[in-house]
Amino acid sequence: MNIKVLNKVIFPVMFILIIACSGNNNKQIEMPDHATAKEKPNPALTDWQNQKFSMFIHFGVYSVPAGVWKSQKIEGYNEQIRAHGKISREEYRDLAKTFNPSKWNPDSVVSLAKAAGMKSIVITSKHHDGFAMFHTKQSDFNIVDFTPYKRDIIKELSNACKKQDLKFGVYFSLIDWDFPGALPISSNNSDSIPPSHHELNLNQVKELMTNYGPISEIWFDMGKPTLEQSKELASLVRKHQPNCLISGRIWNGQGDFAVMGDNEAPDFRLGVPWQTIASFFWETWGYRSWQVREDVNKKAVEKLHTLLKVVSNGGKFMLNIGPMGNGEVVPYEKQILTMLGEWIKKNGEAVYGTSPSPLPRQKWGVTTIKNQSLYLFVLNAPQDGKILIEGLESTPKKAYLASDHSKSFNIKKHEGGYQLDISGSPSNDIVPAIVLEYEGQLQYTPSKMIARSEQGPYELTLDNGIKYHSYDGPEYYSAKPTVVALEWFIRPEETNYKLFIQSLPNDKGKKVKIYINGEELESSLEGAPNQSLNKELALKNGQVNSIKIALASPLNKHSDIGAEGLVLRIIKE
Repeated sequence: MNIKVLNKVIFPVMFILIIACSGNNNKQIEMPDHATAKEKPNPALTDWQNQKFSMFIHFGVYSVPAGVWKSQKIEGYNEQIRAHGKISREEYRDLAKTFNPSKWNPDSVVSLAKAAGMKSIVITSKHHDGFAMFHTKQSDFNIVDFTPYKRDIIKELSNACKKQDLKFGVYFSLIDWDFPGALPISSNNSDSIPPSHHELNLNQVKELMTNYGPISEIWFDMGKPTLEQSKELASLVRKHQPNCLISGRIWNGQGDFAVMGDNEAPDFRLGVPWQTIASFFWETWGYRSWQVREDVNKKAVEKLHTLLKVVSNGGKFMLNIGPMGNGEVVPYEKQILTMLGEWIKKNGEAVYGTSPSPLPRQKWGVTTIKNQSLYLFVLNAPQDGKILIEGLESTPKKAYLASDHSKSFNIKKHEGGYQLDISGSPSNDIVPAIVLEYEGQLQYTPSKMIARSEQGPYELTLDNGIKYHSYDGPEYYSAKPTVVALEWFIRPEETNYKLFIQSLPNDKGKKVKIYINGEELESSLEGAPNQSLNKELALKNGQVNSIKIALASPLNKHSDIGAEGLVLRIIKE
């Protein structure tokens, strides 16, 4: 892994939608929780998304030096100490011969993950150093054949997860610093994969997919494979483990879910399944003995905030531990995981089984939704204890702490939404989670409501629409957000419209899907200035209407819609 800060991306204008109608922005509106149609659900993907919170484990030979080589503190990720410490292959292999994690206990690690509220574990089966934590037949450089430990850590952890009903996944590095046929260590780890190295990767991934029981996800990392290499790896995984999800770091758009940059939680909306990974420290993933460890309460709040920001934005959060060279979990990390687990035990209803709420972003925190309840996570409480729930139009029935239903709060109507006074019932939780029950279907004002232009029509563009992204690329450093869909909200006072499309000549044959309040319309663009779909559209009078656009047949789910010059016109009959 490499730390990378997401760059802001300025996208060209791609869509303009003109709707000839009038509107009124002062009425209470009603919208379903999900305004657009959904693809046929994939049970394995749905299960993966519902996990919400997982454990990542970076553990290997690098855990032994613990960030120190020849009495010198080595800066940089400790799992890459061979590169940062300029350790030769022979020296590193000698180090591996001392790796004997006798205090590693897979059952207790799984118990710790469960106690923390985590639903799955992903462990490094092979990191960049090329050392396999499983009994591979492709090389003797593995935990069974090369060390005094002589036990298959991946096999035993897989069995422990199965025994305690936790999903199990593996990390697999696409670069290998030990294999003679691979490129030598570089400064960026985004190295191409020579044919013999690719063959090694295929063989070892096949071993992982066939010898270790059900694998819920395989977490590829780094390297710069060709499109064909990424496809071949993905095909191999799906052949042997059809329910195994593949991380976006297989590159070239072949992953099942997008992965953010290390320790990055996106501030944009995602239109695909996605994941944020985080370590306890930005400086390392593998154990480092001299790492500065902050106050446990401060660190617990930091990681809980990240979890809630990720979940409220529809993602999955995977938090890493780095066991010591003897196999023990670092007490500091264990203590924080225990604190997170205590919070989740009391407030889990606000996390599990929920979806991102459609309310606008709130100044004081984030929200989720389930059934007829909103869940409010107060990350930044105002000094007066009064929080404004902006955009809420539904009539609240009651509000109370998720951890203690007897502690209720006063609610009153306020300009722009409802105000909740939480000052009278303080929470002992490190982050207060509040349940707000409301009547009927959720009514709200979207974050962006398109007003009429002076000439009369509504004009919907990329600039005033809501963008749904993926995050993908051919390798780590060129990965970026792509726009996979656009959505707008309008509130007309009339119905009965027809749809016309203008597209550029080079768009001819491109297929798009247009969703009107979830009803799907598919069109093959003609590359003409005034293409009619010849279909009457019934917009909802006086209510919010959703218009969403995406490619009908993208090269992959991460493909940018790339429809510059496309214009949609919905015209009153």
